[in-house]
Amino acid sequence: MQFADSHAALATDRILLTRIHGSEISRVKPLGDAGMLRQLDRGGSGRAAAARMAATLSCANVTAAFAIEDAGSGDIIGLTAFAALEPEEKRATLAPIWSSGRMDDVLLMSHIAHLMTRYAFEVLAVERAEVHLDWRLRRTLELYTGLGFHCEGRLRAYFACDEGPSADAAVLSVVRSGWPAITDRQRRLLANEAWRYRLPSDRPP
Repeated sequence: MQFADSHAALATDRILLTRIHGSEISRVKPLGDAGMLRQLDRGGSGRAAAARMAATLSCANVTAAFAIEDAGSGDIIGLTAFAALEPEEKRATLAPIWSSGRMDDVLLMSHIAHLMTRYAFEVLAVERAEVHLDWRLRRTLELYTGLGFHCEGRLRAYFACDEGPSADAAVLSVVRSGWPAITDRQRRLLANEAWRYRLPSDRPP
């Protein structure tokens, strides 16, 4: 698994992440407008999910958004991004992963987590990459911790829900000092994908 030649595109043997700018957003937007994309790693309100996607696309030129392509077919199968970049703090926050459902959820999340953390440290040169996940998605948390993310704690009532109280969020991170060992670990895991069947996906409730 290696980067593509350009920092605008990142690839593993399964997926390609292509940076989208300006008019290129139109390649992904119809999937969201048609309700074909769902979040893999967040729960909560459908309205909030739609708002997150709209915000991701509207800020694509600033925070870096990527179309997810199937490496075999070249079809666009999803969207991901950085939700926030804070250069003065040398910190990047990963946005949700949206999928059309055409690839195994756990496979997709693991490859994207690897590529996005590589981009954060090797291209953006941050000191910290973090992600907020729905606390109720225990297998998803296991997936990220298995890929070397450290769970730092729990934020109460973080994700709004359509009904009932807001869902708590888990805060997970990777820091630069631990990155060399973690990226080696991720490469080994992704090279032996039999591991993923021990972690079946749990979709947001």
